Amino acid sequence: MSGQSTPSPSKRTAEQSRSMIFDAAGRAFATRPYREITLKEIAEEAGVSAPLIIKYFGSKEQLFDALVDFRAAAELVFGGPLDGLGARMVSLFARPLEPYKPLSMSILFMSGPSEESSRKLRANYSSQMVDALAERLTGMDSRLRAELVMSMLTGLAIMRRRMMQEHATGTPDDVVAYYAPLVQELLDG
Repeated sequence: MSGQSTPSPSKRTAEQSRSMIFDAAGRAFATRPYREITLKEIAEEAGVSAPLIIKYFGSKEQLFDALVDFRAAAELVFGGPLDGLGARMVSLFARPLEPYKPLSMSILFMSGPSEESSRKLRANYSSQMVDALAERLTGMDSRLRAELVMSMLTGLAIMRRRMMQEHATGTPDDVVAYYAPLVQELLDG
């Protein structure tokens, strides 16, 4: 919700409240060990009550599970025909911000603070993103090719969204023109 004014608690929709909770939880889990984080802290950061978090997500564990569930992201990223998938994927990852939170690179940085949370993050990303892509591919070494594609896309997103930000050259369309054929080559095998 950056760049937008935050609605007062009484004027927020349920979806706005859920989004604010999700964002606050993502920031917390990305910067601190899982066991140190409380629902109360997330609620304060989100401007909601802890019981509201429980209403929407259940426990802290269920909230974390929602953060590291990549199934909807996989549907978004891998949807459509295999032909042209490289361009669609690069376009999503090359943009400064994407509308779908589980694609956020800050979620990938959650692997640092604690082994317990990073284990689940890695397992979910492996099965829900890499394996999901590998299942769509034909030919030899589909799992390896899927890993390489996701590595390329993650590297692209980290460079353009985190490392370079306002210093990145070229438009997202320029990036797609140069980078998508490389990704598509791996997809096609």
